[in-house]
Amino acid sequence: MIKIIKRSAFLAAFIFSLPTFAATEEMNIPEKADALAPYQASYALFRKGSELGKGHRKLSKSDAGYELSSSSAIKWLLLSDTRKENSQFSIKDGIFTPQSYRYERTGTGRDRQESIDFAKETVTSVYKNNEKTFRPIQLTFDPLIYQLALRKDLIDNKKVLSYHMVRRGKETNYVFERVGKETVKTPIGRFEAIKLRRVRENSSRNTLIWIAPSLNYSVVKMTQFKDGQEQADLQLSWLHFD
Repeated sequence: MIKIIKRSAFLAAFIFSLPTFAATEEMNIPEKADALAPYQASYALFRKGSELGKGHRKLSKSDAGYELSSSSAIKWLLLSDTRKENSQFSIKDGIFTPQSYRYERTGTGRDRQESIDFAKETVTSVYKNNEKTFRPIQLTFDPLIYQLALRKDLIDNKKVLSYHMVRRGKETNYVFERVGKETVKTPIGRFEAIKLRRVRENSSRNTLIWIAPSLNYSVVKMTQFKDGQEQADLQLSWLHFD
């Protein structure tokens, strides 16, 4: 059960009757798709129809650049999991430049912290009190802002959806493939969405993501399976663009 809570919290890292047109008017959706439009979003996390917790995400802009933050809180019987993430970055000519990333997890089991600092020629990662350094390639992301890069690539209709990042003291690549289009139901309405699947090798886990172009390419649903069984289902419950 602790593993299920962990996987559920990851989906949260990132009422079914309201009509879509009413919801989108209240959301202040940008007229033109913009991956960097400041916004706030809330998500509800379910497992087998029962709500486990909630998550919140916020993208803001200042003179110094951008900040993307994420938080989630999950409870299941006597188990709990609370997570906070924060990423500072800038972007120029469409190129993301990460600056710093902070992560903290508390609750049942071991607490975890992670920090990643990006310099021009060195990426310094501290995870489980172990420090490692990496030489960045042209595009090296942290575990939060790659999701904005994915949004931007979908807006630009890029065919290859692959992201090199530093995470948990290691270099890794997240690759996604398009599965098709589906209309999905969420707590704030039905939306036509692009369906993606994360490509994994030699893994029993399967992650599906639905992204709605009509909501400025926001994630409206994410479901994770293991051995064919649903582990957690994340659904958009509130969204507003500043």
